[in-house]
Amino acid sequence: MEHCGVRIADPPPCDAAQPDGRRVLDANIAVHSRLAAEYDATEPHFRPENVAKVDAELRRLVERTNALSLLDLGCGTGFMINIAAKHVQRVVGVDATQAMLDRVSVRGPARIELHCADTGAFNFDAGSFEIVTAYSFLHHLYDIAPTLRTAYRALRPGGVFYADLDPNFYFWQAVGRLDPDGAYHAVLAREVAAVLHKDEEIQQRFDIARDLFNDAEYGKNRLGGFREEELRAALQAVGFSEIEVLYHWFPGQAQVIHDPLYSRHDGIRHAEICEAALRRLLPLTRHLFKYLRILAVKPR
Repeated sequence: MEHCGVRIADPPPCDAAQPDGRRVLDANIAVHSRLAAEYDATEPHFRPENVAKVDAELRRLVERTNALSLLDLGCGTGFMINIAAKHVQRVVGVDATQAMLDRVSVRGPARIELHCADTGAFNFDAGSFEIVTAYSFLHHLYDIAPTLRTAYRALRPGGVFYADLDPNFYFWQAVGRLDPDGAYHAVLAREVAAVLHKDEEIQQRFDIARDLFNDAEYGKNRLGGFREEELRAALQAVGFSEIEVLYHWFPGQAQVIHDPLYSRHDGIRHAEICEAALRRLLPLTRHLFKYLRILAVKPR
């Protein structure tokens, strides 16, 4: 089918054979159809400081792989597509929610293709891409293995899979042990609300049932995030090697960056110093990082 001047493939059969998997996929489509119009304005990863970090990471990957083509799984409204279009010649986005794809900009120097499909069931010609990305997406899946297999098959040998902004189990676990009504500093109170009361906020703001939203964020709200050890095992089982898992974004990092006492440049630098100091103390400090970033290579 044609949409916005680019090719949209009809979705193949869903790879969610189990009733739970079908429920989670349907929840994602329902929730993100409702949120599509507000998504870019409400999701924190669209903030300029995060866009700059992702842009720098993607530039490094393009240089490392000499990439011409990039596949973005769970592309949503085009966060990664907008960044990648500046660095490669071809960008392909896949998402199960048509309402999200409807908001993807296809302007820019790269050729952009969009496919409305389940990322765990959609197949490309093997070895078609130098980079496959999944940004803030894996935690929406009931089972990440089918999507990891899609990424592995789509990559050429030596290509890189990059996933980011997925919840760190140890942070979610630590916050979950706190008193949800405790008298905390404003920075921590915001984190507690985001972990323990996000479904309530979504229900109030968008009239989305809490159970539906929690199913749509299955890996975060039902499973409590990802353990590094489990992610490594899942990637290795598919065939990936040279796996790197980075902990990042500590609580209050945005407040450091935007501190009115400092310029934006100095705020970003101070946040980087704090983040690096906490990272040097891993694994002792792993519960102080909200998210995980993953790089994995398809062997030559």
